[in-house]
Amino acid sequence: MPDQTWTRPPEQKIRTMAQLRSLPLYRLIIILGLPLVFMVGFIILYNYDPAVGLPILPCLFYEVTGLDCISCGLTRSLHALVHGDIPAALSYNLIMPFWLMLPAYALLGEWLQALAGHRVLPVLRDRRWLLILLLVSSLLFMILRNLPWWPFSWLAA
Repeated sequence: MPDQTWTRPPEQKIRTMAQLRSLPLYRLIIILGLPLVFMVGFIILYNYDPAVGLPILPCLFYEVTGLDCISCGLTRSLHALVHGDIPAALSYNLIMPFWLMLPAYALLGEWLQALAGHRVLPVLRDRRWLLILLLVSSLLFMILRNLPWWPFSWLAA
């Protein structure tokens, strides 16, 4: 009979998000990584003005069609926002605050959960309707911002 102490235990696969969230390495990456990513993004947006020339890819939708997409003006809007110029941020992309609330809430909830070890922010229950609302409002915004007459012309990036 072989010695059981030398046999390798079967690999345990992570099957759920709850199992992943319980790993110390995952928690450490979230606790340190999210603030680091936000700080780097903040520093880049604060120091480099996209209107002058931030080295990023141009909007392919705009390049091909000549029309503003949903996110046209988003980088300029975030640049104005990190400088505290809320009216300018909204003038570049009016839907930006509503468009970014859901990912910001989800990332904050994930960071707080990793920090505290348990869920701090309540879970959004009916996310399906929220996502449908965001999709419909974003598509409507994209259509309206490309109309050439007033009052829709001021929505253009």
